[in-house]
Amino acid sequence: MKDKIIQDYIKMISSYGSLIYKEAENSWKGISKVHPEPKIVQDYLLSQGKGVDYLNHTVSKKILDETRYEMKFASVYCHKKPTIQRTVDSKKNCKGSSPGCELGDLMIVFVLLDKNKSIVHSTAKIMQAKKHDKLDSESQKCLYESDLDFEMPNNLVSHSTNKNKLRVLPNFNENRHNALSYLIIRPRSIKTVAIPYHSNVQNQWGSELKNIMELKTGLSFNPPRDITSNNWDCIINDLLNIGRGLVKSSTKRGYGLDYFKDRFNFFLFFPEYKQENESEGMSQLFVFCKDTELSVNN
Repeated sequence: MKDKIIQDYIKMISSYGSLIYKEAENSWKGISKVHPEPKIVQDYLLSQGKGVDYLNHTVSKKILDETRYEMKFASVYCHKKPTIQRTVDSKKNCKGSSPGCELGDLMIVFVLLDKNKSIVHSTAKIMQAKKHDKLDSESQKCLYESDLDFEMPNNLVSHSTNKNKLRVLPNFNENRHNALSYLIIRPRSIKTVAIPYHSNVQNQWGSELKNIMELKTGLSFNPPRDITSNNWDCIINDLLNIGRGLVKSSTKRGYGLDYFKDRFNFFLFFPEYKQENESEGMSQLFVFCKDTELSVNN
């Protein structure tokens, strides 16, 4: 049944491809590009009438009105970005310009749910935003295009299921290009550039979001297998956990996606779609789609 839920969803969402592309492009209208990258991302995630809010009132509403699916775009904006430390082995292979660098500016998470809100499929993609079509940090380039591991900062580790700092990135044989990319914010248009940067594989924002929603990009993730897991599953869970905001030290470090699935529970109520955190973390754009008829347990 899980395969059928995914197949039905892909068939449905593909029929709305032109709408998604058009409205994703339109969602950037009214957002000033003169501000620094974090402020631009904040405007896109939190402002009314544009960005995520615009997508809910165009794409989500039409799919809700015409299909058996409930769709919702949601967002978390974090005011401070995490800085990771590169490992000795990573720096041997790619020297870089500094021992640490930002992990990214924006994480896009797609989640397909069944009628009981059980997670059927989930993917994530981490993006580093640039205002100019060039890379200005050798360490950032090394992290995305060469490094196989890195060390998480202490505050993210404190929210993790794994208390060891070391995290392992997917390699290119594991579709690394679906996990990491660059987001180029230009005055007239927004695009993404795939890794490696010199390959010059580009997408307009509308095509990128469409591909994520059609499961053509973004790397799948699941709950970490155990407390020793330090791979992509753990990295995404760390970012989801810290994205929840400040929590009591006694709070169990569980599966962060469950929190957001419940936090943005009311898919028919679009105003309930955003959260803002003062703590260090990565800003997140969620796309939830719920099949109102089928269940994985059928």
